[in-house]
Amino acid sequence: MATTPSSDGGKPKIPVPAHFSCPVSMELMVDPVMVVTGHTYDRSCIQRWLESGNKTCPVTGIKLRSLELTPNFALRMAIQDWANANGIALNTSQLTSVMEKAVVNTAEGEDGVAVSSAVPHSVIEGHDEIVWAVEATDGRLFSASADKTIRVWDTETRRCLHVLEEHTRPVLSLAISDEHKKLFSGSYDCSIRVWDLTTYRRVKSLHGHTDAVRALAVAGDVLFSGSYDSTVRAFDINTLKPLKVLEGHAEPVRTLAVMDGKLFSGSYDKTVRVWDARALESLGVLEGHGDAVRALAASPVDECNYVFSGSDDSTVRVWDAATLNCVAIFDGHQDNVRVLTADSKHLYSGSWDKTIRVWDMRTLRCVRVLEGHVEAVLALTVMKNHLISGSYDTTVRFWNTESFACVGKFEGHEDAVRVLTSTGEDADTVYSGSYDGSIGFWSEPIAAAAPPSTSAGGSGLSDVSDAMAGLSVTPAS
Repeated sequence: MATTPSSDGGKPKIPVPAHFSCPVSMELMVDPVMVVTGHTYDRSCIQRWLESGNKTCPVTGIKLRSLELTPNFALRMAIQDWANANGIALNTSQLTSVMEKAVVNTAEGEDGVAVSSAVPHSVIEGHDEIVWAVEATDGRLFSASADKTIRVWDTETRRCLHVLEEHTRPVLSLAISDEHKKLFSGSYDCSIRVWDLTTYRRVKSLHGHTDAVRALAVAGDVLFSGSYDSTVRAFDINTLKPLKVLEGHAEPVRTLAVMDGKLFSGSYDKTVRVWDARALESLGVLEGHGDAVRALAASPVDECNYVFSGSDDSTVRVWDAATLNCVAIFDGHQDNVRVLTADSKHLYSGSWDKTIRVWDMRTLRCVRVLEGHVEAVLALTVMKNHLISGSYDTTVRFWNTESFACVGKFEGHEDAVRVLTSTGEDADTVYSGSYDGSIGFWSEPIAAAAPPSTSAGGSGLSDVSDAMAGLSVTPAS
């Protein structure tokens, strides 16, 4: 029978009831979760088992048809009651409150070294339909979905704090103004909802568009919205009154970017239009793409005053944000360019051709082609020393931005990974949204250290595989 570890004061060990012990570690469970076979394990142990490449139930050997981990609330409460009665302190800071999918890393790091994370990755069921947008601030994540809601998540506990329900059709876009403490959401219902970031109550609904609001951007005290009605609208964030309708595009406006006091709008009409973000006047039309413009990105580096546009014509164009001249055309992709992101050194472009291309921000040359995804690349973002990509193939991949090696391939979402976000290049966490409605929390990868050995008579799990060697497992026939 398992026992609790003795305290420094020499308090005798307490026998742990068998049904409170994890079948893998034989230790008291803190966060018991059930796999689809109905067997319960401590979350940390079963996640390590799955991340080692195993896809079977440790006790029965039966192949798991799903990697979902369901919290066993009844057993958790019983364990906590027993621990309290026996004066045992449990670390419950990371307990989950909703169904969580197991995350499996099916890739090795550089030189075959396994990669893990300081905080476990997790994929949590939240929305009922496709997640169209995710935005993050320090401590909070916001996700927008086709289920007409916006969810607010605590990024430390990974719990849903609020569900914002006002839109009458799918929510497609989000923007945040920390300065004004406001969240903006755009929807297929043609409206923009304004939410107070302190109370999470709706402040106002902004109307005027006659079709879906597909893109939002904040520039100073002005909110810009791009719509499938081919217009861009400007609103005063302080008064929440409309300022102007920016007309000129002939087809839906798909994407917006802000740089140096200018707003750039990309459209299915193959053009990028440039507007003065203060005077709200047209500054020019950037032409050259042969098909719809789906992505825009602004350089975060002052010395590289560029805006990049990605198109269904398979190219990326580089525009000088001051002169508005096209200074380079990036060729190489074999299909639509769907997403762009940048860090201080590189621009990254993701395509339906299943690849990611890395472009040097200063030389404007392609320095690497990242291959690995087996379906279209839909989402990109950056974090500390890493590029993260999401794909129709349902996986999230981590790429080291020094070596460009793939240091992690994570399975957890059950459908396409549609969107990714982080708080920037220095972030230590990335968030994903999927077609299956789930939200992913991904931590900075680190090289896995060798598991510590346990002295004789000590407690603890030194290695899941070693622990499994002591179990009698009969594979299913």
